[in-house]
Amino acid sequence: MKIGLIAHYGEDYYKSRVDFLEYLQEKENEIFSLVPEDDYKDKVDLLNQKVYYYSYSRSWRFMLSLFSTYKLFISVFKKEKPDVLFTYKFFPNIVGIFAARKTKIPKIVSTIAGLGFLEKRKESVLIKYVFKFYMNILNKADYVVTQNTEDLELLKKHLSKPQLILTHGSGVNSEKMTTSTEDKVDFIFQNNLDFKKKYITFCSRIVKEKGILELVEAYNQTSLDYELIIAGWFDEKGLEEEVLNKIKDNPKIHYLGYQKNVSNLLSISDIIILPSYYPEGVPRSLIEALAWSKIIITTNHKGCKETCIDGENGYLVEPRSIISLINVFQKLNEQDNDSLTTFRHRSRKLFDEKFDREIVYNTIWNAVK
Repeated sequence: MKIGLIAHYGEDYYKSRVDFLEYLQEKENEIFSLVPEDDYKDKVDLLNQKVYYYSYSRSWRFMLSLFSTYKLFISVFKKEKPDVLFTYKFFPNIVGIFAARKTKIPKIVSTIAGLGFLEKRKESVLIKYVFKFYMNILNKADYVVTQNTEDLELLKKHLSKPQLILTHGSGVNSEKMTTSTEDKVDFIFQNNLDFKKKYITFCSRIVKEKGILELVEAYNQTSLDYELIIAGWFDEKGLEEEVLNKIKDNPKIHYLGYQKNVSNLLSISDIIILPSYYPEGVPRSLIEALAWSKIIITTNHKGCKETCIDGENGYLVEPRSIISLINVFQKLNEQDNDSLTTFRHRSRKLFDEKFDREIVYNTIWNAVK
């Protein structure tokens, strides 16, 4: 078959979708993609893939290119004539489904990786309207892929036509998650870290709903045996200054900024923490941590809780709770090496059971082919 794919942004395509395309090519399918023309264009150009670029902005400015992007999609679909189209996330789902229906593509497969701002539909008339509009569009797809059971149950109430497919995340290829000893050493020296110390790491796009303020407050109140690494980019106005002010007097907290090579970061971390109450699909950072056999601390919140069995491969904390985080930090200090080793082994086992790329991709492909 000929298969098209519309990505949400360049980094997501480069790090998450190309592996799926390679899987589809292994099944002897012909592939092409539509990818935003952004900072990752040079890297995408080096891939052995057929790619068409379109204009997209993560702000309201995407409206300015909406019609031209729709026309581009129509043109590409008429030229390529795909049998199946995969669309990922909000903008590609909306414009992609419209264009695919216009050009009569036989199968449309749309993926939702969490509802994001639409989770607040009860707080805003405008968001409620956008949610209803989005559900109406998704109803025109043939398949909708979702990543956690809560979102699945929600979609069952609003979507009557598509076949719903539940996967655990987007699929992670653990064989590609490697780092050399030399790179690991360089990473430690470049970031003023220490081989002899243990690290608990937060790695994510940084917004308040990822639990960053609760994490910093809890860590500052606890004498933890692990130093804290914060890695990611701030994606909320005023938050960077607030966080940096809270950590500036604690020499055990290291802010490293955005990391292009997450493998180096994971390799030197003992524990990965994400106290998120954001409307997640399943956070990729936690899935990758499982692949690296890392201990997980995350919230008893949809998407996040999929990656942690409380007391077996880490701990679940309550969303927005500083006290819950402090209690877990105290538990960590009480664990012996044998218990921590068992946690690590259980993380990798959980990855192999639920999140490995073969399991996720096979679930999608067997439903769609």
